[in-house]
Amino acid sequence: MTLDSFIASRQGGWGELERGVSRLSRGRLRGVSAADVERFAVLYRHAASDLAVARRDFPDQPVTEYLNSLCGRAHLLLHRGSDARRPGVLRFFAIEAPRLFRASAGYYLASLACLLAGTLAGWLAYDLRPDLRSLLVPSSLFDQMARGAPDVSIPQPLLAAPSIFVHNMEVAALTFAAGLLIGIPTALLLFYNGWSLGTLGAAVHAGGYDYAFWSLIAAHGVLELSIIVIAGAAGLRLGDALLRPGLRSRADALASAGHDVLGLFLATVVLLVAAGCLEAFVSPSGLPGGAKIAIGLSVGAVFYGWLLLAGRARPAPPGLDLDAASQPATPI
Repeated sequence: MTLDSFIASRQGGWGELERGVSRLSRGRLRGVSAADVERFAVLYRHAASDLAVARRDFPDQPVTEYLNSLCGRAHLLLHRGSDARRPGVLRFFAIEAPRLFRASAGYYLASLACLLAGTLAGWLAYDLRPDLRSLLVPSSLFDQMARGAPDVSIPQPLLAAPSIFVHNMEVAALTFAAGLLIGIPTALLLFYNGWSLGTLGAAVHAGGYDYAFWSLIAAHGVLELSIIVIAGAAGLRLGDALLRPGLRSRADALASAGHDVLGLFLATVVLLVAAGCLEAFVSPSGLPGGAKIAIGLSVGAVFYGWLLLAGRARPAPPGLDLDAASQPATPI
């Protein structure tokens, strides 16, 4: 085979691969259909075979250098795998964190069930055991109710915000880390938090101060409790990896689970700052109770809208549209 006939018979495939490289170099393979990726791989294999022929028969010709460059660029695109660089902060919160949450949805529901079970149990314990009420709820709360309202004292916002964040961080971190003990302490901590909320809610209800109490905690409570539940879901995921490692060793299963949920937990740490600010600045403010409840519900709607909808894959384009790309440079 002469050099001219070699180029003439294969230049069409090289050009198609060149256009594919140019197109994919500007984006990611995720947005390309499976058929187009398969076509790209076939073109790459053909070009690699042609490169072997060119190195054997035309080692000193420009076409060999051209094919070497083309195959090198195509190889990097086809075999690069995941981007080794960490995603930017904006991309992580816009795409990665919501995907991590949805991947752990089952554990989130289990975590929420633990919290709600504790809430129900605490409420029923207060209602069904009047003799234990003084043990379930501090007596000082009844004194406050007797004076006409639950007079909750909250420190000045600028002083309170750091301490509130630290406390919430401690609760979330403990709930998450307790998953390393096969998840049982995580479930108990969630149950205990629910129990505290249930007994307090039942005491407030018995005193007839539901609106005053719930409007006080609504602004920050929706986000704060949601974050605690997510931290619990991460902990339960770790515990499940230890209890049910499958065919892997427990160490490998735990490492895989940790990789899956650590990013989600770190996202909750950042969001705890927002919850702490709401608790320090909005909850104790002079805003009407209805406004505080509306703020809490709005924050919750935005929060869950972000978790459930953000980062979903867009529909794959109908084709790679290689013909729309610029024409390749002449190989020789």
